[in-house]
Amino acid sequence: MFPSLRCRRRDALTAELKGRGRTEAGFSLIELMVVLLIIAILLAVAIPTFLGVSGSANDRSAQSNLSNGLTEATSVFHGNGQSYNGISGLLVASAPELSWVAASSTPNAGSNQVSVNSVDVSSSGDGRGVVMAAQSKNGGMCWYIAQLNATPAAAGIASTGFNTTGSGTGFQSSATTAGTYFAKSTTTCKANYPESKAGGFTWGPSYESAGSD
Repeated sequence: MFPSLRCRRRDALTAELKGRGRTEAGFSLIELMVVLLIIAILLAVAIPTFLGVSGSANDRSAQSNLSNGLTEATSVFHGNGQSYNGISGLLVASAPELSWVAASSTPNAGSNQVSVNSVDVSSSGDGRGVVMAAQSKNGGMCWYIAQLNATPAAAGIASTGFNTTGSGTGFQSSATTAGTYFAKSTTTCKANYPESKAGGFTWGPSYESAGSD
């Protein structure tokens, strides 16, 4: 009886040791290569997605600053005799959460700086339009927003007219009625750029369909 029990006990210990040996043996080279291949595939898919999301977030930050800035500017417009004239100085006092820079200045990328410019829309000196510009965080894109509170004249009305450009040709074909318009540029980021750009400037009805310089 006892010899039989000892044999069974020995067999159990042997099986246990063999199992432990297999457990402690680790991964084979092929298994490691398969794991590395899977990781490489996941990285190849994840990195472009991450970069795309990051770029989109950078753009959204600039767009948010412009939308908030336009809200503030609209409030100033109604308290300033229905005019955006002198808007830059007025916004410094009324909206200090954003850093306002002159129409001829380029806002710093990734900051809360916004370049702002008042423009005439339907008649000389009416100041019924405003253009703002802000850069995305990585500096790769400049976003523009324009608010017109009157139907724009069919041609340039003054050096500060919304439809005046450096070449004397209007860019009213993409902004023919009162409303809010959007644009983007990879070259220049100044609020006075659209009105002075030779050849005109293109606007769209939303950020997603913003006109591209």
